[in-house]
Amino acid sequence: LGAKALEDKIKSEKDWRHKYSVHLDQVVERTLKLQDTSALSAVLTKGLEKARSMDFESGSAALPLSQAMAAASAAKFTTSKVAGSGSPVTTLVVPYNGHQLKGSELEQQCDQWSSYGTMEADCATAIKSGAKKLGEMKGRTFLVLGAGSELGPVRPLLEAGATVGAGGTR
Repeated sequence: LGAKALEDKIKSEKDWRHKYSVHLDQVVERTLKLQDTSALSAVLTKGLEKARSMDFESGSAALPLSQAMAAASAAKFTTSKVAGSGSPVTTLVVPYNGHQLKGSELEQQCDQWSSYGTMEADCATAIKSGAKKLGEMKGRTFLVLGAGSELGPVRPLLEAGATVGAGGTR
């Protein structure tokens, strides 16, 4: 990309886990500005080479990502199908401060959280909108990666009657 200053900032970043997106955004912005297709191809090829040279750590062992992928065993992955038999949940209920918030009470609390700055206004709007659409999930299909996450959407989607293709690591 011809961006030595950006390269130096990336190499010297000490809090990569939390700040990588700032640098990634800058790389993407610079890449999108490239008009020369040869230069763009070279940048993308170099990016793939760098990604493929990353190390994969498992336990105490570290090896190049390409070797880890080649050594991966399909036997480690399993699939299963679980068919629900209950009635789908059609009302979003959020436990808060000993109460079960739903309907207009949930909407009012979201507005309060937004006004306090506890959440962004668009987050409050999304929760209120999603709460009204919960009954529309039955018959819809979702693919969820990171399905083992406690805060992820798998359980609420399944409870609402949706079909979920879930990928998890645990």
